[in-house]
Amino acid sequence: MYTTISPMLVVSLATLAFISLFNIYRYRYRPSTVNSPYPPGPKIATMPTRDAWVEYREWGNNYGGLVYLPERNTLIANKSEIAIELLEKRARIYSDRAMTPIIKLCGGEDILSLERYSEKWRIDRRVFQQTFRQAASSRFYPAQYNKIHEFLRQLLMTPDKFMQHTMKLSQALVYKGLYGLDVDSEDPLAKKAVEVMDTLGQALLPGSFPAYERFPFLRFMPSWFPGCRFKRIAIQCSQGVKEVDTIPFDIAMAHLESGTGTSPIAELAIRKPQDIKAIKAMGTISYLASADTTMSSISSFLLTMCQNPDIQAKGRDEIERVIGTDRLPTFEDRQSLPYVEAIYREVMRLHPALPLGLPHVSIEDDFYRGYHIPKGCVVIPNIWAMNRDPDVYTEPDRFLPERYSESPTGPFESINNIYAFGFGRRVCAGRHMAENTIWLTIASVLATFTLGKAKDGKGNEIDIPGEYTDQFFRHPKPYRSSIFPRSTLARELVLATNAE
Repeated sequence: MYTTISPMLVVSLATLAFISLFNIYRYRYRPSTVNSPYPPGPKIATMPTRDAWVEYREWGNNYGGLVYLPERNTLIANKSEIAIELLEKRARIYSDRAMTPIIKLCGGEDILSLERYSEKWRIDRRVFQQTFRQAASSRFYPAQYNKIHEFLRQLLMTPDKFMQHTMKLSQALVYKGLYGLDVDSEDPLAKKAVEVMDTLGQALLPGSFPAYERFPFLRFMPSWFPGCRFKRIAIQCSQGVKEVDTIPFDIAMAHLESGTGTSPIAELAIRKPQDIKAIKAMGTISYLASADTTMSSISSFLLTMCQNPDIQAKGRDEIERVIGTDRLPTFEDRQSLPYVEAIYREVMRLHPALPLGLPHVSIEDDFYRGYHIPKGCVVIPNIWAMNRDPDVYTEPDRFLPERYSESPTGPFESINNIYAFGFGRRVCAGRHMAENTIWLTIASVLATFTLGKAKDGKGNEIDIPGEYTDQFFRHPKPYRSSIFPRSTLARELVLATNAE
């Protein structure tokens, strides 16, 4: 028995196959119009998706600071000086983003950090900076004190759920600070945002969707077609972005209009109704970013303190010496606490939430160190490798806050020296709020709690593996720990925050 195949289907499949072969040919065998060579690099069939930053560093050890993958027109920068020279000093060329079909399907066109370098991006960025510029940071102080003190109370009452509390803190702060809303981490909207970030992380990591990357023509096929699961995932992500974009904004506007509450985002929308779309997008990226990056940094701090009781004690002693034991730290104390600042800086160095940052794309041909970097080249800053560069840091894999005392400026360096926030014109626009949140959480926990290893039924300490997730986002995997108030007075200080 024979099955008749539609001639149109044959023609369509042949056409799509031709498009695929053409794309492969174009990327692998594009002619060079210049005499300068491309930077060296390995020939690879697939990109690593587990601990990719480690593999990229190995390539750098073999090929040098610049690692070029001709099959993908991708450049990996493992050295901070290269990232600064390209992504900051030549920002005019290297400020674009790769809007791949899958990122577009995920709703990336309306997410500021993923938008193409364009007039739309400039408008959206200006709207964002009106709210998140450094000079406006103090408007978020009340929300930060409120939610960080709530975090302390949660650690006091249910210390075994410290990872859930950390996630709740990172989510709740944006909802409180921007929208004036109290949203629990168990809220469906909060869970949706976490799902969206997980999917976006996959879309941004080369090699996560090998079928699509190997056969680009699949983007023209329906989502039910074999190998097109990525389209179903991306469409769900796009729907999630729209929900995160709209629901809290509408609630905040309703509160403002009814007189039951106000918020920065609603006030901005009233003042600039022509920028409503950009304002809603500002709230979306603020929440999506904090849902994982802020959580990652605070989680890394907690883990590191469990592993380094001596460093924890030094931070606690400095707080006692400077501000005493009868109150909690405030933002005004920051410049008086250099060792606490060094702990914060070391957390951001050793454990960047996005080890590979976000990729930049060149908008024209460039020449650097004798090499040709072609137009459309995807540049991946390997922040994890930069921050563990033995040419820059002594004992780079050790958590060592004391290293900052050797710096001429001490630990109070420019925020621009924290590579975890990115580079150039695409640096994290909300970094001042994020930094304040992480710092105050670190100082507040050091002032009130003792962190260490949990014990089994026989009183023996349970080892902490210190394992981290290994895909686009990096944060500690679950582990057991011991968290308790460091004194009766500290416990009373934490409980007293409930009256705020």
